[in-house]
Amino acid sequence: MFKIFSKLILLIGIHVLLNSCQENPWEQLPKSNTENQVNIIHFSDSILGLDSISMFDKLEQMQYRHPIIFFDSDSSYNWKKDLPPYLLDPEVQALYKDALKSRMPLNDFTNDINSGVYQYKLRFQEKAKEFDIYTYVSRNEKFWILEGPKHFFIPWDRYLGSDHPLYAREAKYQLTRHDSDQVIIELFRSLSKGHIPKVQKNSSLLSAMINSGKSILFLQTILGDSQAQKALNMDVIENQFMINNESALWKVLLKKKWLFDNSFDLKRKLIEAAPFSAFTTSNDQIIPGQAGAWFGWRILQNYWSQNPELALSEIMDDENVNLILQKSGYRP
Repeated sequence: MFKIFSKLILLIGIHVLLNSCQENPWEQLPKSNTENQVNIIHFSDSILGLDSISMFDKLEQMQYRHPIIFFDSDSSYNWKKDLPPYLLDPEVQALYKDALKSRMPLNDFTNDINSGVYQYKLRFQEKAKEFDIYTYVSRNEKFWILEGPKHFFIPWDRYLGSDHPLYAREAKYQLTRHDSDQVIIELFRSLSKGHIPKVQKNSSLLSAMINSGKSILFLQTILGDSQAQKALNMDVIENQFMINNESALWKVLLKKKWLFDNSFDLKRKLIEAAPFSAFTTSNDQIIPGQAGAWFGWRILQNYWSQNPELALSEIMDDENVNLILQKSGYRP
């Protein structure tokens, strides 16, 4: 009886918190104690820099505290055989030294993550994922964040700064994604994906726009406006361009009847990261990339503003994109 009553009081309190002093439903909620929201293990910092004997002794001490790293269902993996050569690799050692120079201070890193997880737990309640975080050096493998059932792995060497020679062969429009402050965005972008239903390959452009917009809305709600904008790889000027030309570009989408087109190439041109968005106009070269995702974000903002009683988790779960567009009243 008392447990039920206590839970009811807690839910009422959360509802009041979610709806108080907010002009927009995605604004961050007032913070109380955001410390110790998640367990962060800096694996590289614990190991790299030690000589081979000290390193092996340290690994021996760590193995049972961190089974996710030391034990694998793959019978061919043996940490005593596989881990030391990897950790002693000169390339890994050099990348770690570069990470020490370029990454944000660990206190700031920890505070930013705890603050985001605090907002996340408030928004998602029992639907929130419980997880630990490990940081390490990956030798610049292709993924930005590696996710397991109960863990996220953050490779420091993917965030050494856009001017680092390691990324010299990558497309210029992608380079800012390697900046040190992007690591927080990429962590929570990965977290958002677990709350977004997967879109079918033959789905419409509108479905892809809304799904991409959900990830940006998630970031805006959990981390704030500027981080959401960075996630789209748009600077202030590019975002303002989209605002100034919102109506004209929307009319192009409607005139060409693209919203319900399921062309893979169309979705690639308007949703995925690119130097510009191909609207087949004479101004394409100045239209920022991922304009389709930006429109999906705007539609969802309108939808939530029109339906502020909805929880973020409900919006993320909703797969009826036609109804979302209709109920959003989106008319730029």
